[in-house]
Amino acid sequence: MKVLTLNVHGWMEKFASKKIKQLAQVIATKDYDVIALQEVNQPMKEGMTEHKRFIKPSQEVNLVPLKKGNYAGVLVKELEKFGKYYFWTWSANHIGYDKYDEGLAILSKTPQNSQVINISQSTEYDNVGTRNILKSEISIFDKKWLIFNGHFSWWEDPEDNQIFKHEWDRAQIALNENMKENIIFMGDFNNEASTYNKGYDYVLKTAPFLNDSYTIAQENYGYATMKGKIDGWKTTSDSKRIDYIFVSDKLTVQKNHVIFNQDNESIVSDHFGVEVIILE
Repeated sequence: MKVLTLNVHGWMEKFASKKIKQLAQVIATKDYDVIALQEVNQPMKEGMTEHKRFIKPSQEVNLVPLKKGNYAGVLVKELEKFGKYYFWTWSANHIGYDKYDEGLAILSKTPQNSQVINISQSTEYDNVGTRNILKSEISIFDKKWLIFNGHFSWWEDPEDNQIFKHEWDRAQIALNENMKENIIFMGDFNNEASTYNKGYDYVLKTAPFLNDSYTIAQENYGYATMKGKIDGWKTTSDSKRIDYIFVSDKLTVQKNHVIFNQDNESIVSDHFGVEVIILE
């Protein structure tokens, strides 16, 4: 099974319309089975819309309708031009950049049953600290898969509150209920792999039934998923690995490649993507 995760930076990217066409072309060529996208935004002032393969998730908080100009919706329509038809779900986390509904999307070749789970201390829609995860049940290759997509906060805030720990602990409730299933947990974790005893280590410590696809892949290409100063990382100039695909420890990962980093496809976002092939 081929999967991709990418923080698309939505319509905040320069030349976003051109980049979304590039993204669609690569997705069509690679023919991914499941795709997790973060920072998927839509203009708040646009009118509502529908799409025949859009799957409305069950919500806990902040029920935001699908609107024209939704980044994932535009991407799905671009993919249709290549003869690729994806089912998709989307949910908003919070207001982004004062003008967008910003959230998460999961695209899949087969229908999905989706749910939004709040993981942050805040549930207010106008609070950028409000975070949810998107969970989808999908059947592919005669197997049931649980796909999780998340965009987490940093390990701590300026007051040294461990906000990532709180969010991951909440996410683990859903994980622990399904730990025997085929799980793929993807997203922007905003925690660097090489930072000792913080977010990345906490994930591995508290979810021993999950493996980092990078560490178990039979073939690896690339490392960093961001380079230099980007939104949320304005004080750093280093390259970092902060986007991950974690998989159930019973699964075998054939390939783990960083993509959209210029060496492997053109840059389409301020993050690079991660693509993984899981053996059946």
